[in-house]
Amino acid sequence: MKKLIKLISVVLVMVLTFSVSSVAFARDKKATPVIVLHGLGGSDIYQYMGTENEVKIPQFGLDVSAMAKNQTILDNAVKLFTEDQTPDYYALFEALGDYFEGTNLNFNENGNPKKGQGIKTYWEEPLSKHKDYLTLRDFSIPVIARQTSSLIGAKNVYAFNYDWRVDLCQTAKKLRKFIVAVKKRTGAKKVSICALSLGGAVMSAYFDRYKTKKDLERCVLLNPAYLGADVARAFEFDLQTDKKKVLPYLKNMEQDFQGGDKETLFKAISAIGDDRIANALDNLQKDVLSNTKMRKKFFLEVVKPWVGNIPAFWEVIPYSEFDKCVKKMVKIGYLDKNSGLYKKIQRYHKVQGRFKKNLKYLKKHGVEIAVIANYGTGGLPLTSKYSNHTDLLIDTKYASVGATVAKYGKKLKGKNAKGKYASPDKVINAKTCVLPNNTWFIKGIIHGLYTYDGDAAKFIANLTVGNVKCNLKAVKKKYGYTQFLKGDKEQHLTNVG
Repeated sequence: MKKLIKLISVVLVMVLTFSVSSVAFARDKKATPVIVLHGLGGSDIYQYMGTENEVKIPQFGLDVSAMAKNQTILDNAVKLFTEDQTPDYYALFEALGDYFEGTNLNFNENGNPKKGQGIKTYWEEPLSKHKDYLTLRDFSIPVIARQTSSLIGAKNVYAFNYDWRVDLCQTAKKLRKFIVAVKKRTGAKKVSICALSLGGAVMSAYFDRYKTKKDLERCVLLNPAYLGADVARAFEFDLQTDKKKVLPYLKNMEQDFQGGDKETLFKAISAIGDDRIANALDNLQKDVLSNTKMRKKFFLEVVKPWVGNIPAFWEVIPYSEFDKCVKKMVKIGYLDKNSGLYKKIQRYHKVQGRFKKNLKYLKKHGVEIAVIANYGTGGLPLTSKYSNHTDLLIDTKYASVGATVAKYGKKLKGKNAKGKYASPDKVINAKTCVLPNNTWFIKGIIHGLYTYDGDAAKFIANLTVGNVKCNLKAVKKKYGYTQFLKGDKEQHLTNVG
């Protein structure tokens, strides 16, 4: 009997040991490395790098306090908001142009950064070596990186940071080098990508050149800019503004940013007062936007020295509008067709035209793809397309790669309002998307403003690490989520009813 008891004990220990080791093995199973890509403005840009004069360039070249110290800018800005005074636009444009040129944000005429400029956050190590990045911001791609790290550990998550001004095809080459380095470091055959906004456009260029490399396991594209944004129609002088549209837009933004880091900015704008803002809008429409001579002067003296040679701004022009925009800017002397910049933006324009075909190719060859396009906000009221549904910045129809979307405040009618891909609120029909079974829509979450531990960030992270397949059926079965979701202020997700 004693021998039998000993034998049973040994067997039990072996079973227990095997069970524990099996659990441990399951936990230690090597995760596919995840690489996150930020969008426009996601990395700080420095000039005079490595010297005693090293300094950060103001984000997008905008330093309100510095601009307010310029008396010419300040005096004429005040006049702009009054009903009975007229700004000296010639002096204002010259002063703004001098200020923007002085920031050195702009590139040279060949679309290249000036010597000594770059970013200080390019690492090929995982984020376990750069933990500060995970709490760098309480929104945008650092939040997604942190949420993803909570699932698979920061040692398996990498951030591809890049100079967001640079031509997207050049950035795609750097991404290729980065992916090769991550694969070598980890021994992984493939990586997974989560790209936000302009990062989605980087992936467009990557797909076009490297889609046959078979190094992508899954790719999650968040509010991506690969097909552009209609606000870029400003390049073809599609410029118009109206206080009846702008004032409600600003009120909406103030409400949306309550409690966020931009709350103070929108409250400050609101504090100017509706009457003063209305006066400024009326003055701009009458004196600049509707005046051919002043419109041209504004672009040449203010916009060109600011961002005129930065390829990324050209490369988010919608494909269908590109030729019109280029023609207009060449005509007024804003763009030189013999420049290196022109060659760069033409190259990406062709890439953009092949994007839908490339996306289908990847899906066909086993890459899991998820597209997330937000909606619920009207477009920026500066062009004729202000009534498009957007996430504040990117038009929903472009981000989703082809959804049929109602005008903001309107509903779809007839056959567009019916079928399994039609949203219950009759705003979107996803049937016309390139990948309708791999595309989700989230209502009410502003561009990139994902919060840590919110349902939206968790959903994105679980898609990215492969905890659920990137298709409607699998997501519905696991989480109960349909194709059309909405988020509240805490970013709890519920199905659109």
